[in-house]
Amino acid sequence: MPAGDTIVSPRLFKLAEAGDVDAQAALGEHFFDDREENYAASFHWNGLAAQAGHIGAQGRLAMIYHEGLGVERDPEKAFRWWYSAARQNHRGAQLMVAVAYELGIVVKADLPEAAYWASLSYLNARGDPEKLDIVDPYYRSVLDKLTYEQKLALIERLERQIRRD
Repeated sequence: MPAGDTIVSPRLFKLAEAGDVDAQAALGEHFFDDREENYAASFHWNGLAAQAGHIGAQGRLAMIYHEGLGVERDPEKAFRWWYSAARQNHRGAQLMVAVAYELGIVVKADLPEAAYWASLSYLNARGDPEKLDIVDPYYRSVLDKLTYEQKLALIERLERQIRRD
């Protein structure tokens, strides 16, 4: 049974309507599927939670804009939400930001920047073989395109990032 067919607790709706970000995100995730009748609810709840900083909702809202699920496709808004989630260590969003930088979608193509975000996504996927299987091929393909000097600069940047975290 798809998630949208399950019964949602009235209490969850009350919490979400009262501004509980986790409840809003839970409803956003509940309605996030491929059925048109759920698009508006998914957009509404994910939008509220995303604006409040919920990284999962930000990733879903980015996908809604990217795919045009009940809204006009908007690559710029998709990128902005993915970037926001990526900065909070959302592995999937980091991968999407990397792709945007590699291909020059919405942002100027920047291979070292793509490699940086792909590396963060790779680091966040370690320890989870299923996620690593998704990230690893892309990560390696981007690294293979870097010059030796770009790879050294990437290592230095990642080391600085790790020290900050």
